[in-house]
Formats: sequence, structure tokens, C-alpha cells
Amino acid sequence: MLHHTVALSARDHFAIFLGRFAARASRLTGHGSGGMIGGEVAMRVAPRLLEHLARGKRIALITGTNGKTTTTRMLFQALKTQSEVASNQGGDNMTAGILNALIRCPQAPLAVLEVDEMHLQTVAQATKPAVIVLLNLSRDQLDRVGEIAVIERKIRQAVNENPQAQVVVNVDDPLMTSAAWDASQPVWVAAGKGWSGDSLTSPRTGGAIIYTSSPPKLGTETAGTEGRELADSVEPLASGSDTLVYWQSVPINTLLSLGDSRKLEANPEVFARPRPRWIWRADSFAAGDKLCAINIQSHTETEFSVNLPGRANRSNALQALVAALALGADASEAAQGISKVQNVAGRYAQLDIKGRKVRILLAKNPAGWMESLTMLNPDARLIVGINGQRADGIDLSWLWDVDFERLQGKAVIATGERAADLQVRLNYAGLETIWASRPEDALEKVEPGAVDMLLNYTAFRDACADFRAKGWMP
Repeated sequence: MLHHTVALSARDHFAIFLGRFAARASRLTGHGSGGMIGGEVAMRVAPRLLEHLARGKRIALITGTNGKTTTTRMLFQALKTQSEVASNQGGDNMTAGILNALIRCPQAPLAVLEVDEMHLQTVAQATKPAVIVLLNLSRDQLDRVGEIAVIERKIRQAVNENPQAQVVVNVDDPLMTSAAWDASQPVWVAAGKGWSGDSLTSPRTGGAIIYTSSPPKLGTETAGTEGRELADSVEPLASGSDTLVYWQSVPINTLLSLGDSRKLEANPEVFARPRPRWIWRADSFAAGDKLCAINIQSHTETEFSVNLPGRANRSNALQALVAALALGADASEAAQGISKVQNVAGRYAQLDIKGRKVRILLAKNPAGWMESLTMLNPDARLIVGINGQRADGIDLSWLWDVDFERLQGKAVIATGERAADLQVRLNYAGLETIWASRPEDALEKVEPGAVDMLLNYTAFRDACADFRAKGWMP
């Protein structure tokens, strides 16, 4: 097992001592996991401690709207067989939480760090990552985070400031592709994308993003650099779906002046889906079924099980594998490590509660909810819980962007602090709904058997804490 020696000042050591003490005190007094407070205390004492602890480490930063925690856990498992790995797997993804992860494991030569999109630039500046993983980008908590174009620009700046990093980016997400378009070392991955509602206008061109089922007829000479060669031929596989969706965009003033779309071929300003280096194939999206990761350039395949449900988790697994390889991992060992992930901080956990087989799912924004709806067991009773605290986003108007209509014929129990808002939305979707004040009370309203419990962030957090206190959850 490899270890890493860090040269630190007396101030740094004192900051680490105080940070560890604060984190432990927080846990012992029941005020929290200590994942943030330890880092906050240490930063007050030694403002450059994150930079100092990161020195000499090979670091991967994972960011995006959905899938950060899951991909971080997968990448951690993929790498842990080769060396000790520092990681913030509890989801403490702002600067203080990331510092606390390195404080807990300063000697680790590798670090796998989940990073909030708005903190990526600051964290990357301090840590000089070897790998940046860009998953997906969509609207999330507008009242707290802000407009998506602002986030894309901040991620773009972080990428541009770190030419040493290999950027593992999902080419099926136009916004993340835009952020990585100027990367010096892009690794284009066709990871798939289930939500395009926030990817309708290109930050690069100002024009509309046009989705098609066949590649645009654009010569590779329009790409500008070899690193972003455009997809100009049909790929052999379809990113886990029957039809691969390509996309392109040109400046709005150019589009208006062209008139004839055939002239797009000669336009050097086209922004379009790059040709991926990696694609994936999966026959189904059930937990335990196989994923085949394919490197188009080397014509190699890696097949392994993904023990989490849903299309999105196949996407996460592919990007985790590619990031592991970028950090020097063996493909088969990395794949075996990813296969060991069966739940993530309680997400997808299967619980036996009073004769009910309960599976807990987390969804935090329209894109995440749309993916989660595809994971539901059609034979299970459904409990949906919504809070509206600051961490969730106080404005719940996004509920109207979720296609709850696809649940037709299913009885739903609405719970949480904003269950009334949820009930109104479900009623408009034509669903039969029952109200319950808390998830525990909702369980009393269903017969023994399979139950899916789909919760937003603080509803999930509070339900897990309650279930653990009652001994229902490890």
C-alpha cells in the first residue's frame, strides 16, 4: 500500500489538531458528522492548509448537478486496491468539507474529492488536480445557486486554469462539453443524458442547441483542434439507449444569415458534440446487471456489474472507470472495485421495516427526479417526500417540471414539510394521493410488501437519521 509524506509547518499541524478536535466534538455532541466544522476551524488557523495537504498528491475532482456522491464512491472503490485514498464520501463537497477529507488522511497519495460546482474553481486552484470529472449540468435550486449559465462559466474557468488536468467530460451534455471545450487534455466520454430541458441554448454560440438522431455533416476540419474532433460518423453503440442523440449549435446571427442549413458544413464556428473516446453498452439498467465500457480508440472492452439501479448509474460507472484509468489504475481491478458499490450514504439502501421491504431513493432537482422515476419498482407502493428547506431550495416551482404523469395508475403517499404542494402537483397529474406527515407515518399507511421511498435532500437526511435512531438502518 503506497503512502505519501507531506511537509507541513507547525501552524499546519496545529490547524489539523484543532480541526480533528472540532470534528470529533461535533460527532460526540450530536451536532453533525463533523465533515464541515473540522475544515472550517482548520482554515481559520491555516488558510493555505488545503494547498499544503494537496502537494504531491494525485487528485481527482468530481463535479456536476447529479451523481457526484455516487461517482466519488465508485472512483474511490476503483482506486483503493492500489493505495490509500483520501475522500469526502459523505457529500461534504464545499471547500471546508474537502479540506476535512485531507485532514483525516494526510498521508494518502491519492484523493477522490466531490466538489460543489460553485466551489470547483477555488478547490482546483489549491489542489492542482490530475483529473477533473464533469458529469452533467442542469438547473438546481435557483434561489440558492443561481442561473445555470453562471455555473457553466465558473466550471469553464476552472478547466481553463488547470491545463495539467485530464478532463473526463460527458459529451452527451452540451453544457459540460461547453465548459470543457478549451481543455488541453479532454477525455470525451459518451455517458448519456436523460434530461435536456436546461440544455436548449449554447453558452458558446448563443444559438439554439439542435438535437438529431444522426451526426451532423461536419468535417473534422471545423473542430478547431484535434482534441475536439466532431462526431461525423455513426457510433457503433448508443450510450445505453436505442437511439443516440447528437447535438450541434451555431451563433444565432450566423444561423439567421445562412438560411440554408447545408451551409453549416462550411461554418467554422459550429459548436457540436465531439467524437467520444469512450462509449458504453448495457442490456438493462437493473442493479447487478452488466455494463460494457468500450474504448473506441484502442478497441478494448471492460465488462463489469453495476450494483446500483438506473441508466444514470451506468453513466456514473463509466466516468468513474475512465477517471480511474487516467490515474493509473488497472482496468479489471477498477471495474471490480466499482462493482462493490451497492449503496451510497444510504441511497438505494434496502431496509426491512415492520414487514415492509423499503428501498430509499434520493432526488434533488428536475433532472434527478426524472432519472429516479425510471428506477421505480412498478410493483412497489410509492412514498414521495418533499421538504423546502434552504438545502433543498425554498422555491418548489420545479415540481411542475417533473413528469409525474408517467406514474399513471400508481397510488402515491405524499409526505414531508411541503407535502401539500406535492399533493397539488400529483393531483394535477391525475394520481390518487394520500397525505402523511412524516415518512414513518407514511409507512403505516401501506400494506406489508415492497415500498419505494423517493425523497428530496433534507427529507432523505431526516428520514435516514430517524430510521437509524430506531435501529431500522445501519
